[in-house]
Amino acid sequence: MMQMSHGSTHPTGAPFWIETLQPSVSDAVDFYTEVFGWTVDPAEGDRALVARLGGHRAAGICACPESVPPAWLIHVRVGDVDDTIAEALAAGGACLLPSLERGTGGRAAVLADSSGIPFCVNDGGVAEGVETSSQLGAWSMASLHAPDRESAQAFYGSVFGWRLEDVPGAPFFRWSLNGRGIGLLSVGADAPPHWAVNISIADADTTAELVESLGGTVILGPFDTEGHRNVVIADPAGAVLACSASSGS
Repeated sequence: MMQMSHGSTHPTGAPFWIETLQPSVSDAVDFYTEVFGWTVDPAEGDRALVARLGGHRAAGICACPESVPPAWLIHVRVGDVDDTIAEALAAGGACLLPSLERGTGGRAAVLADSSGIPFCVNDGGVAEGVETSSQLGAWSMASLHAPDRESAQAFYGSVFGWRLEDVPGAPFFRWSLNGRGIGLLSVGADAPPHWAVNISIADADTTAELVESLGGTVILGPFDTEGHRNVVIADPAGAVLACSASSGS
């Protein structure tokens, strides 16, 4: 697995935050604190809740906007949300939810790429971004599952300046920004097109059992890939994410 590179600063154009949209925030909190050991900051008005791992920001949990299904979405950091919306539209994408004020003072919007795959853009505000990537229960990878390489490269290259690199012997490609690995691309996979959020876990089989005991669903697996044992789950509301344990875990 390729680890995401998180820190106190997140470069413009890179994925830097993950957030789940939920019909019941309290139910999601109950589920994810059990599965990943997260703690959640107390609610402040209608702000998204911040889930923490060892005191560090790990993910966001917020209510689904009207007509938006439960999901996990990546956030890409941008300098200006409105400019990015215009660039995405020019590249064949769409704006699903116009820019909204964030409780941190920043702004965000939900877009779709040229294949219709949703994701968020976010100007970062003053207190956003994942702060941990090395612990169990942390976000470890973002992987785009897309219909074809050419369309994905054209869209994300135009909007964010990403480049695709071959990975010898691997069934996927690596996204890079200014020479830094920021995610993966899988083409023509069995899964429907989507941005996959991957969480690091200790044991895929134990996680699968726990998820089902809490009302979630095992979508795929557990299954083995080189160096990892994985499981794809859906929470009780139906939001999907992947979990991976390294073979030595």
